[in-house]
Amino acid sequence: MRRSVECNGLEYYLWLFTRLSAIMMLFAGAAGIVYANLLGRTVMDAPAQYRWAFFPIYWHVQNTGVPDVFPLWSNAFWRVCCTILLFIASLHGFNGLRVVVEDYVHRSTLLVLLKGLIVLLFMFVFGAGTVIIFEWF
Repeated sequence: MRRSVECNGLEYYLWLFTRLSAIMMLFAGAAGIVYANLLGRTVMDAPAQYRWAFFPIYWHVQNTGVPDVFPLWSNAFWRVCCTILLFIASLHGFNGLRVVVEDYVHRSTLLVLLKGLIVLLFMFVFGAGTVIIFEWF
């Protein structure tokens, strides 16, 4: 069991980031759904709207009657927005993975090794996602 969070230090800020990033991602998804409906995309069913809102890659929504997703999302503003969302979501997830590893691994050498592996995985996922966003959009 984890001990209570202290009100100072990096651990507290990571704890706070996890809570705030979860709220931010929920609002980002809701804003995407509202944006989809404001653009007149009400002919889509709910699963298609969720796919369009959370990560509108053209092959996710190619069967939903939205032929113009690719041109709308190919400008720099949406690329930066997707990159920021990717950073927040991957940092949120890998921070959660770090907390789980700290809960269950008690040998200090193995803990340092696994934390290093988590950092490498984060950099790979974020780098690969950024390349996909800027090369395929």
